[in-house]
Amino acid sequence: MTYFSAEQRNVIRMLYPAKYEEYSLILESFGDFVQKEILPTAESIDKNGTFPKENMDRIFKQGFTNIPYPENLGGLGLPYPLYVACMELVSKACASTAISLAIHGTVCDGLFRFGNEDQHEKYLQPLITGEKLGAFALTESGSGSDAKAMQTRAQLEKGEWHINGSKMYITNSGKADYYFVFAKTAKGHASIVVPKEAKGFSHGANIPKMGLRGSSLMGLNFDDVVVPEANLVGKDGEGFEYAKKMLAAGRITIAALSVGIAQTALEKSVSYSKERRAFGHPLSDFEITQGKIARMKTEIDASRLATYYAGYRKSIEEDYTTEACEAKLFATEMALDVCNEAIQIHGGYGYTDEADVHRHWRDAKLMTIGEGTSEIMEIVISNAVLGQ
Repeated sequence: MTYFSAEQRNVIRMLYPAKYEEYSLILESFGDFVQKEILPTAESIDKNGTFPKENMDRIFKQGFTNIPYPENLGGLGLPYPLYVACMELVSKACASTAISLAIHGTVCDGLFRFGNEDQHEKYLQPLITGEKLGAFALTESGSGSDAKAMQTRAQLEKGEWHINGSKMYITNSGKADYYFVFAKTAKGHASIVVPKEAKGFSHGANIPKMGLRGSSLMGLNFDDVVVPEANLVGKDGEGFEYAKKMLAAGRITIAALSVGIAQTALEKSVSYSKERRAFGHPLSDFEITQGKIARMKTEIDASRLATYYAGYRKSIEEDYTTEACEAKLFATEMALDVCNEAIQIHGGYGYTDEADVHRHWRDAKLMTIGEGTSEIMEIVISNAVLGQ
């Protein structure tokens, strides 16, 4: 049984029948790599709160981030759903590694879509190859779901941007080389690349958290940070629109992470239910266990289909905003439910650190919050349905 599952194969076959064999070989090879190189350190990364730099370096060398970008930028020119499939595989092995890669990917996506040729060469290419690491800096202490209420400001003076303010809960902070920063300007909002070495830029201490303990999470401070005017991504005044579009793509990857987390929880539950005996029988013989396994499997498969479909719409340049929200809402809530059932199947053992099952529930919980809460997803989806 390979790490690249039969269920993933079936989705790829459905989306790309003519390329199925080629794409399956790529994903099977990547899955084997993840199982061998990433999975073994996942438990210790969570236990010790270790930033998974070695994991990320290995994954970058495999061409992971290169997948959806054109060859002239150092990419592989492959369809976006293959990137989604790889994201699921990484999350199945180590969600801490996967969330750091997901945020890095969001920065790559924003620079690719809204940056100019000079920015592609200077910033995007080293990010795609993994030479540099990116962070997405939108959230502030007083503006989470209401991101438009941000207070960080940027003012253009004599060909330079002067940035003042702060950000909170920024993944990859303290580790990233480039920060994709959103700030208010006289024209609305702007998105500006801030290198880590910029004068006046600093970050706080790592914030302890319930799950995804290996990823870094810090606040950022901008004390009259000065960067060249050329660091503006896209047009001044359109930064908030860029943020929404980047978040839409990010929601696909969060959904993929959720599917991966749930898949590993299911597989552990299946193995344990066959080994653990009660009343003279394996747990897997009992209808109540079988019912749980059936629902877990069904919900994971449905979430995967929704997630890959949203990724497919992105790859063919169709609007995918609603589909991304649907995938994220369904997959993240599903992952939380599946991981909860996994703990129940393991019983008291599932509550212990030794079982390494509650890690998946702790990781899954963030998925219902990051990149837009489940409640915000419901608002976006209902507005699309109601035409509001």
